Amino acid sequence: MRTLLRSKKGSYTVFIALAFSAILIMVIAVINAAGQQAIGSTAQHFGRLWGRSILAEYDRTLKDRYGLFGFYGNAFLAEEKLDFYAGYSFDKKDYIKYSGSKCSLKGKALTEHEVFKNQLKEITAAGVKPHPLTKKSEQDTDSAVSPKDRTINSQRIIQSLPSKGRSGGPGVSGLIELIKDGTPISSLISETAQNIYAFKFFRHRLSGEELGDTFFNSEIEYIISGKASDEKAGKSVENDLILLRNGMNLVYLYSSEEKRTAVAAAAQAATPGPAAAVTEALIMETWAYLEAKNDLKILIDNKPVRFMKYDENWAVSLENVINMLFGEEEAEDENTGYIRPKQMEGMKYEDYLRILVGIVPEETRILRMMDIIQINMKYLYCGGFLLEDYYTGLDFIFRVNGRNYEFHEDY
Repeated sequence: MRTLLRSKKGSYTVFIALAFSAILIMVIAVINAAGQQAIGSTAQHFGRLWGRSILAEYDRTLKDRYGLFGFYGNAFLAEEKLDFYAGYSFDKKDYIKYSGSKCSLKGKALTEHEVFKNQLKEITAAGVKPHPLTKKSEQDTDSAVSPKDRTINSQRIIQSLPSKGRSGGPGVSGLIELIKDGTPISSLISETAQNIYAFKFFRHRLSGEELGDTFFNSEIEYIISGKASDEKAGKSVENDLILLRNGMNLVYLYSSEEKRTAVAAAAQAATPGPAAAVTEALIMETWAYLEAKNDLKILIDNKPVRFMKYDENWAVSLENVINMLFGEEEAEDENTGYIRPKQMEGMKYEDYLRILVGIVPEETRILRMMDIIQINMKYLYCGGFLLEDYYTGLDFIFRVNGRNYEFHEDY
């Protein structure tokens, strides 16, 4: 009996010991799980903080002048910063073992097409305005509109631009065909975020000085033409405007029965017979071209020219055309240098530029906008500035206590 009781007591003791051990193991497991959860929560908190700390290093001058957020660096520098922040945060914490970080900036560069485009949308939606920069050097203390004709000749600089000197301009001939097919004029003046941004942050040859100093005085003209010279960009845009106005003037001439009749009579008088048809076409083309040249002079004087003309908006007479064909000078106003129509109304130089900017292929347009930003930041801020060195976010992973923590931080 005593032996049986001792056996039962021994069994109870073993059972209680096992139960206590199980409870102790559970308590330790719960404590460990709580500790790991606390460490995980700490790692998550610090990871977000480190990522945002890197984003907070955005270039203030770039943001103030162009509204763009971007921090300077590369993946290696970002990893160095993350390791530094980790050392500061986790040093003297024996229960946290940090094993390093891995960072990627792929797809985050400010020169990425979609990244840049999205920033322009946000800048435009927020109504951000540019803060002018001023060139401060002994060599160049003139105002923003002097000198008039700046040029970049260095291929090293041109090839370092985001566009890398990509050539090509707007398809003016295609635009004229669209208009002939009935495309409304209102749809030609693009109000996309890109165009709104361009005319708020970049200047053209008739702009004032509210944007401060810039390297080029014809920045919008550069976006249209891609010519790294004020003079060449301006001339290229003038040619586009003459081509556009020439096409629109021809549309008007062929729609005006009165003018077609007058031209036919003049052609018969000059070259009777079958040759009259050729002469008639020559007179019509010459008339449209002379009117286009006159239109350009009016626009450069910052006066309006109607896109689709009426009789009252027409300036050059048939007599002017005949005189020009026979070697006489054009009849121009001595003060303005052009012939004034009866009514001056319609769109001004900047409105026509909006049309031309709108028909530049989007990728080319965005790259040239990046070019202007880089050129001005080099000229006014930092000689080694490259837009491709600036990023709008980062993806990174770091390892703590054998576990990976992943983060994606963007402006």
